[in-house]
Amino acid sequence: MIRRPPRSTPLYSSAASDVYKRQARRSLRDDVEATTEEAAVVRASLIQMSTEYDKEKNVLKAERLVREAADDGAQIICLQELFHTIYFPYELEPRHLDLAEPLNGPTMDSMCELARETGTVLIAPIYEKALDGLLYNTAPVIGPDGEVIGIYRKSHIPIVKVETLTGVEKYYFTPGDTGFVTFPTPFGVTLGILICYDRHFPEAARMLALNGAQMIFVPTATTGMSRYLWELELQAHAVDNVYYVGGVNRVGIDQGGSESHFYGSSMWVDPKGQIVAQASDEHDEVLTLDLDLAVIPGIRNDWGFFRDRRPDLYGGLAN
Repeated sequence: MIRRPPRSTPLYSSAASDVYKRQARRSLRDDVEATTEEAAVVRASLIQMSTEYDKEKNVLKAERLVREAADDGAQIICLQELFHTIYFPYELEPRHLDLAEPLNGPTMDSMCELARETGTVLIAPIYEKALDGLLYNTAPVIGPDGEVIGIYRKSHIPIVKVETLTGVEKYYFTPGDTGFVTFPTPFGVTLGILICYDRHFPEAARMLALNGAQMIFVPTATTGMSRYLWELELQAHAVDNVYYVGGVNRVGIDQGGSESHFYGSSMWVDPKGQIVAQASDEHDEVLTLDLDLAVIPGIRNDWGFFRDRRPDLYGGLAN
């Protein structure tokens, strides 16, 4: 049976957003209570792949790679931003709006069934249609029972045009309304998500830490001038917040899309900011790593970043 998101509330309503917030957002204290039987080691995979305009073909490729990761023992698997489509915001083109799907659409049906069959937590970022004219860049988190644990909707929506990169995302995406939610999982780890452009805002990464994240995933579609920032920023987030960071970027040239070459280079960064595994910049790849969660409390205690922070002095950040 294909599992669907609960429909007790319309998926596009503000009430639905509140439901997702209540389901997913946790205070640091609540997360500690929710993960009393934490796993010492979690095996997780990042999947980077090239795409084409045909969504069904992209979904089939993703299914194959997810199964490959699961066969290698992965418990948590993350696909790239907009995994089921090309990166279409390189141009203003109304036909691309038709790529969006509801959370109970065919792509999510396939992903929910896949998570159930493989017994994994699966992060499957899609172009979400909440309502006609209300479209989001969304990362659903699906549990090993095939049910949606919660969703994160991209908060920061860019519009940029430089020599090596064009992103007119404001035409396609409504700014997210979920806040910086975290997701306790059945595998004893609490995870958070930032989507692509979100990674340029350190406040977002810190909010995930304060909401209990032990690892964050950053599904991305990035190319051109941003490459040197890719490693720098993700390493900085890992150090500042003492958690694991998994950055997953699409790779190659979209077939039926722009001529930009997405540089892949998906990577795992440990809580001390060291890149401990990295994929190629040319090929589809599954990057799997065992993550030792037991090291996080000791590093946080030694470094004292959370003890010594001064939120009473940071009020200006909200203005």
